[in-house]
Amino acid sequence: MAEGSVSHARSPRAARHLVALAAAAFLLKVAIALSSYGSTDVLIFEADLEKLRQDGAVALYRDGVRTRWCGEPGQRVCPPFIHPPFMIHALAGWGALSRISGLPIGFWLRFTCAAADVGSLVLVMRMLRSTRRDPGTQIALALFAASPIAILVSGFHGNTDPIMIFFVLLSVWYLESRRPAWLAGAALGMAASIKILPVLLAPAALLSLPGPRLRIGFAAGAVAVFLAASMPVLAEAPELVITRVLGYGSQSGPWGLSFFALASIQSPDISWVYDVHTRYGKIVSLLLILGATFWPRPRPSPNALFMRAGFLMFLFLSLTPGFGVQYLAWLVPWVVALGDGATVLYYLAGAAFLLSYYTAAAGRFPWYLANSLERTAWTTTVISLGLICWVVVCCIAFIYVRSLRAARVDPP
Repeated sequence: MAEGSVSHARSPRAARHLVALAAAAFLLKVAIALSSYGSTDVLIFEADLEKLRQDGAVALYRDGVRTRWCGEPGQRVCPPFIHPPFMIHALAGWGALSRISGLPIGFWLRFTCAAADVGSLVLVMRMLRSTRRDPGTQIALALFAASPIAILVSGFHGNTDPIMIFFVLLSVWYLESRRPAWLAGAALGMAASIKILPVLLAPAALLSLPGPRLRIGFAAGAVAVFLAASMPVLAEAPELVITRVLGYGSQSGPWGLSFFALASIQSPDISWVYDVHTRYGKIVSLLLILGATFWPRPRPSPNALFMRAGFLMFLFLSLTPGFGVQYLAWLVPWVVALGDGATVLYYLAGAAFLLSYYTAAAGRFPWYLANSLERTAWTTTVISLGLICWVVVCCIAFIYVRSLRAARVDPP
């Protein structure tokens, strides 16, 4: 049989295997969501919903929530709501599903994440269509379908990161497949309505479009969807909402550069490193991300924006001064573009880190509730595995640099 016939026969079989893996992973995530409570984030979302029902959305942004497990004795106040206003509607929707079904909002949140993962797989398969018959790509896609990081974050953790990533991928796919620019902008606007991070990818998306008309259409679609999804809360308290959403800095200390900056406090000679990192780390990271958007300039080619977006996501998590373990879900789809080697490396490092973190936060295995506010999760083992994972992320960002340089457009 000719080689082309073998490849053609192998393709439907590989597709069936992907479907089976994706279905198994989806069912496993749903089973975990049904049998566990989740992480601290689920507790906070439940408290947010209760505050929303009692006092309204503006009070949620202004006051935060009071619980028996968050904050100092006598206070027990969690930070104010830091999500974009659309998440008020999402919370209300999950709350309505909870009342109808009798299942907690933590389940519906994680069910939505599991469904988003299926959509992300479909989009990545379409974007890698030109290389899908390559054995390395097929293995990477199979690993993506059953990604242990996605299973742990979507099935157990309980936050909106996988949903956000789906809409980012949808925007990239619209641009790669030459769909209307305003539609791609609308998808990115929806992603930014879930978490504000995708605005960092907007310059790269705009640069991928030829001509000002398409760029204006993309920007108009993004802004229109973000504003529409943010109403009426944004109109009621615009300054408060913008301050809370843009001012959030995440947890500093246990990841990457912020860990080393925190460790510098132990030595008087270099304790200034911590002050510099605290004051300027976020600004420097954003400037480096912006610079990486423009260099190196890629040739127009299939998946050029997919590669660029993956590089920016890995670079951001390499540099970020704040961290949450669920952020590892941000990188799950993009590494597939680099083939099976990088995919295996990242998935193993990320899964080992997450397994150790949730076990420490839950106090036992199997987990039911991993509440890091009641139990210290950052043990020596967890921190060590986290630093190994961070090094892997940095190495993959470097691999992206080499790939992008190989595809760059040299100046005339």
